[in-house]
Amino acid sequence: MIALRLVVLALGVALGVFYPFISVILASRGLGPAQIGLVASIGAVGFTLAVPAWGHIADVRLGRARTLQICAIGGAVAVGALLGPWPPIVIALLFFAYWIFESSWQPLADALTVNLVDRRRYGRVRLLTSLSFAIASIAAGFLYDQAGFDAAYILAVAATLTIAVAATRVPDVGRADLETPGHGAMTPGHGAATPSRSRPWLGSAGVALRVAPRLGAVLVAVMLINITIISGFTYLPLRLADLGSPPSDVALSAGVSAMAEIPAMLVAARVAQWVGLRGMFVVSALIYGGVSASWIVLDSAPLIIATRLVSGVAFAWILVCVVLTIARLLPSELQATGQSLYQTFAFGLGAIVANLVGGVLYANIGHSAVFGLGLVLAILAATMGWFVFPRDARTRIASAPA
Repeated sequence: MIALRLVVLALGVALGVFYPFISVILASRGLGPAQIGLVASIGAVGFTLAVPAWGHIADVRLGRARTLQICAIGGAVAVGALLGPWPPIVIALLFFAYWIFESSWQPLADALTVNLVDRRRYGRVRLLTSLSFAIASIAAGFLYDQAGFDAAYILAVAATLTIAVAATRVPDVGRADLETPGHGAMTPGHGAATPSRSRPWLGSAGVALRVAPRLGAVLVAVMLINITIISGFTYLPLRLADLGSPPSDVALSAGVSAMAEIPAMLVAARVAQWVGLRGMFVVSALIYGGVSASWIVLDSAPLIIATRLVSGVAFAWILVCVVLTIARLLPSELQATGQSLYQTFAFGLGAIVANLVGGVLYANIGHSAVFGLGLVLAILAATMGWFVFPRDARTRIASAPA
């Protein structure tokens, strides 16, 4: 458990010192909003293609801890290379490589967590990532005010290598065997697995979608709300910069949100038991949509930062709700695959749409179009979520229908 806690703490630092500042880092290197959206969208394509592959490799080939170690080292190399004075095309390629490796960090950490701890305690472990993210991002923002963004690359490399070292000590469950009875090649609705006559299409992802038929619809609803969420991640820093805010304000925006996630995650399991996973997702999506709508009219950085307290709670509940839903729908051997599919739809496909469309809207119409679209998509996600999310968070029983 000590090694697992170190992984999730280092993950928060690795993301906190770098991720909230990506759009302003790119802007500082001469890219405009549309170009930033294009770079982020290209990176999201790499993310989308990579994360299910990492899930398959982790569940079937190398194990979750070893795969996380490899991807942490790969991400460190990509970020470290950004210290060079590269032209825009090389910067875009390095960010593309970074997103390919970074795509695995959260789903593999989540898979290790839900397989090692009681799933009702998932939120208590996951909040360590939010805590370290909040502290690291706020401290980094004030550092970057004085030292510039080169410090971001150095800090991110150090934190990412810490993940790689700690991952070597994290226990893991057995790997899924997609062709042998008793493992991943399960027939939906049956308690025992049946032999697969051939390697399943889409590998472990295809198996997961067959085992849990409703999982595909859940992922679509998650993608819709994450377009709203990622639009805020990418374009709220630009909105703050338009209002004259320094990097420390961008850091406070991200840090305040992450701080709000901590108490939200502490009570997330109880909320899920009280209102059900379905109710938790619907309420959280509508709250996030309302906050997105507020960014259309607010023109004060302190007020915008204050709204991040509310969006942080909504984000935390959405995240915990989705992770617990996947834990509810899939067996332990397919958790890395399930969590990777979550990342694929939420932060892969969702990011492609959010960054590409958001960049065009921000450059040609302004922030109101970006955040207004976020409200509409949040309402659509909540509506769909009401019909497809399970009602409760009970651990999935193999013989029971999803």
